Amino acid sequence: MKNFFKTSLALLLGMFPSWGLALGDDLKFSAACGPSQHFASISFVGDILIHKMLYVNVTQESQDFSQIWRAINPLFSKAHFSVANLEGPAALGIDSQGRDWGDVGFIYDDRVYSGTNFSFNYHPRILTDLKKSGIDLLTLANNHILDRTSLGIDRTLTAAQSAGMNVVGVRHSQDRNASFARIVTVQGISIAFVGCTESTNGRPDRKDQVLNCNQAQTENVIKELSNRSDVDAVIIYTHWGDEYKQSPNSRQIANARKFLDAGAVAVIGSHPHVLQPWDKYVTKDGRETFIVYSLGNFVAAQKDVERKASAVIYLGLAKKDQSKASITGVAYTPTVRSGYKILPVNSNGDRSVLNYLQKHFGKTGILNVDESLPLKLCRKLPEQGSFGYKSR
Repeated sequence: MKNFFKTSLALLLGMFPSWGLALGDDLKFSAACGPSQHFASISFVGDILIHKMLYVNVTQESQDFSQIWRAINPLFSKAHFSVANLEGPAALGIDSQGRDWGDVGFIYDDRVYSGTNFSFNYHPRILTDLKKSGIDLLTLANNHILDRTSLGIDRTLTAAQSAGMNVVGVRHSQDRNASFARIVTVQGISIAFVGCTESTNGRPDRKDQVLNCNQAQTENVIKELSNRSDVDAVIIYTHWGDEYKQSPNSRQIANARKFLDAGAVAVIGSHPHVLQPWDKYVTKDGRETFIVYSLGNFVAAQKDVERKASAVIYLGLAKKDQSKASITGVAYTPTVRSGYKILPVNSNGDRSVLNYLQKHFGKTGILNVDESLPLKLCRKLPEQGSFGYKSR
């Protein structure tokens, strides 16, 4: 029996060699931020779910969604570019049946705007509030994006354009040839962002508006982008996995590696509402790549530390001459919801939060609020003046 378990374990490790290796450990990357190189830092947060408790509080106080996460804004400012998942549409006046009620104002009525009963829609002001907070790009590919039908996606895209917000993972019903990606130049590095989801909660995507992680189309999108001479890196934000499970399932692991072998440099996951580990994966062509299987809830009104705590994840990229960009390092700052606010947590903070985060992301990668991000992400510093944080 003992030999049977040893053999079974060996087979499992052969199928998924990252189990027992880097998964959830302190990660190191070999690329350096040397002189005459472009260097860019990207931050990521998980699901933004404005549940009823939080939404009603916003309508009663500032009518500014950023009152929830304002304490995190300085963490976004540390990075050159910031990305999040907005869980659900921001469709002006549309109810769950796709009926248009017009501009009913900034309210919470459980008809047009709701954050409960598995049906979400936010006043489009949330897009402006995220933008002014420092979020530069949103993935909208998630299981709630069709909560206001196809029209809800169209209205959300219109609002995002008005707010100057980059979005990925969905497209307008009248533009079925539109890309699910967005190419953005950050500090001289051209990065293609993609978003995909495993599910739309059974709501049919009749107009092919949402990129599905489990279809070959997603891998093809990554291959096409990574082969372009004007793209230095491809990053995909995935909405996948089993809710409330703190380990990735076999499909997540297989798809993450498939996407990275197709040319992506990083896979950032969400949806389980809890954290799942990060990992370093060396692709078949020898590239060091990065996976976060789930960032859990950034904003949500769920209980217990596992659903209240999350992190701002940081990724460093460096590029020289005509080469593709490489990862220089990763770091994270823990966050936690306390009441109606999302707060940062330093390395001497709440022990239950830190234990939870360190279990998934290791101990050495923690970045305190007052620490320098480039020093954390770079083994060697690039030329002076090339870090340049974004101004708000």
